[in-house]
Amino acid sequence: MRRSTAENITGIVDSPREARQAETCLTDEGFARDAITIMSAEPLAEFISELGSKSPGRAGMLSIAGGIAGAGAAIALTVWTSRRMGLVTGGMPIITPWAFGIIVYELIALGAILTTFVVTIYEAGLLRRGAIDVEVDSAIADGKVAVSVSCQNDTSRRVAESVFSKLGAKICGNKTVDSTFTKPTKHLRGGRV
Repeated sequence: MRRSTAENITGIVDSPREARQAETCLTDEGFARDAITIMSAEPLAEFISELGSKSPGRAGMLSIAGGIAGAGAAIALTVWTSRRMGLVTGGMPIITPWAFGIIVYELIALGAILTTFVVTIYEAGLLRRGAIDVEVDSAIADGKVAVSVSCQNDTSRRVAESVFSKLGAKICGNKTVDSTFTKPTKHLRGGRV
């Protein structure tokens, strides 16, 4: 398996207009649009339509699947409960269709809601450790805009740094990203295990 590494260079600018200039300069220098990431504390409408999303959200279909799983669980629960009760009802059902329907409806809603919650947490990347540099994160929280570009080699890294310095952006958050899956290392008392 061939391993390729890329280095993310991040420049912090003061406004969306400066982020637009950085994005334009980077694409003029030959960087692909999918190698550029714009991060801000609030949605920037001018970038959403042009850059688009790299991956479509899957919350809709997975929520439907969660609802179907909830319906299956509700049916299994009510059938199991009615058979385990052992009540003599004189030929009448133990659980009426209305009560059965309410349980199915509630568990459909619960399955869809829980699935949507889990998918949202996963797709937002809230469980990743070290996904963003602390300096970049605090700059975004202060209302600045971060422009990150993935550089495949030293030449592209130098070009990205020159573009950011020409625009007066603060360069930070240089970190190497391995394109293959690697097991995260555990840290124990300052040493690697």
